[in-house]
Amino acid sequence: MQKEYMDILETLIDKLTLSAILEMLERICHKKAENLRTHWHDETSAKLWEKAAKQIEQINVDV
Repeated sequence: MQKEYMDILETLIDKLTLSAILEMLERICHKKAENLRTHWHDETSAKLWEKAAKQIEQINVDV
């Protein structure tokens, strides 16, 4: 992983909280799944993105 991207992500977490970042990642995963289904008719990949969204949703963050 590139240090530049890690620094950007750390700054975002500091400004928004880890919980907010995880919620955004979950939403992005759902949107990617929807896009794959709607525009690419790729149900296999869409299911993988939905699975990722559900896994992120299960993460409990107390920091």
